[in-house]
Amino acid sequence: MSIPAAIFLDTNVFAGQQYNFSSTAISTFIPVVQQAKLKLLLPDPTEREVKRQIDTRSKEALDALNDARRKAPFLSKWEHFPKDVGNHFETWNVRRIALNEWQEFLRKFDVVRLGYEGLDVRTVMNWYDASTPPFGIGKKRKEFPDAFAVAILDAYARKTGVHIAVVSDDGDFKQACERFTSLMYFPSLPRLTELLLADPAKVAALRTAIEEDLDDIAAGAWAAAEDLRFYHYDDKYEVERSRIKDVSIDDVSVVAIGDQSCTLTFEVGISSEHTLRWRDWDDEDRSSYSTYEDWISDDAVVSGTAKVRLDEKTRKVKEVTLLEIDEVEIELTESPRGRW
Repeated sequence: MSIPAAIFLDTNVFAGQQYNFSSTAISTFIPVVQQAKLKLLLPDPTEREVKRQIDTRSKEALDALNDARRKAPFLSKWEHFPKDVGNHFETWNVRRIALNEWQEFLRKFDVVRLGYEGLDVRTVMNWYDASTPPFGIGKKRKEFPDAFAVAILDAYARKTGVHIAVVSDDGDFKQACERFTSLMYFPSLPRLTELLLADPAKVAALRTAIEEDLDDIAAGAWAAAEDLRFYHYDDKYEVERSRIKDVSIDDVSVVAIGDQSCTLTFEVGISSEHTLRWRDWDDEDRSSYSTYEDWISDDAVVSGTAKVRLDEKTRKVKEVTLLEIDEVEIELTESPRGRW
């Protein structure tokens, strides 16, 4: 299925709407998500960041209000101007109103709160050491909340087998999503809303456009096939050398769509040849063993998954950002000629 089963909204989505949960982008998004019955995933580091931003914005709003009182004391004569009832009470009250809006927004969704149970901290620290997105350089060097969120989302996707729509205008978040076939990136809520309203015929047309040129996917599959380990079902044969002769791509399916990207599954036909070595009775002297060597050809079919960028106009594959095949080793069944 090409439509994601769950969604994740980065904090900059809310910040971009000024935490106005009645904005056009949000108000048009909510009913579409409800109709599609998608889950809203809320990792703990993301919810903490949302609440921190609400605290900060509440304080900034009150500071601006107090600054207005100082700079324009005549505003106190305006009957609609808020009375000064003490900064502590105002902070508590404004924060309460903002958090109530946040909770009311969440009540419109099937929310799945995600903790740290599936988080591999070592993996995140490896990302940090290598400046792997969402980590970057400069101010982006310590993006631990985003990194934790990405790792938690990936763990959820692997556990449940779903594809997740990730909405964020952060370029580093986009690069992070490219490493995971289950995380589909969208730069804005309207882009995701557009997909959720898409006609199934458009998905079929997208698949047709992709199938017209599978060269990049085939090249990626060829590279993956060269990393395979081959072994013979009969353990008397030892595989000495292997060579990929041909790779074909068939049965392409669009399983998830992002913004100018999608995840594909397909079948990879692998034609290969191998040199086998084995010991057997000597052909001339049946009382002793000799070592023999011969080659065989073999064909296999494995499943593959690819994350690709699409050409905006043609919708054909522009770049393969990630390609995996489901096997790490292939069993050979053919025997050397005359050795059945």
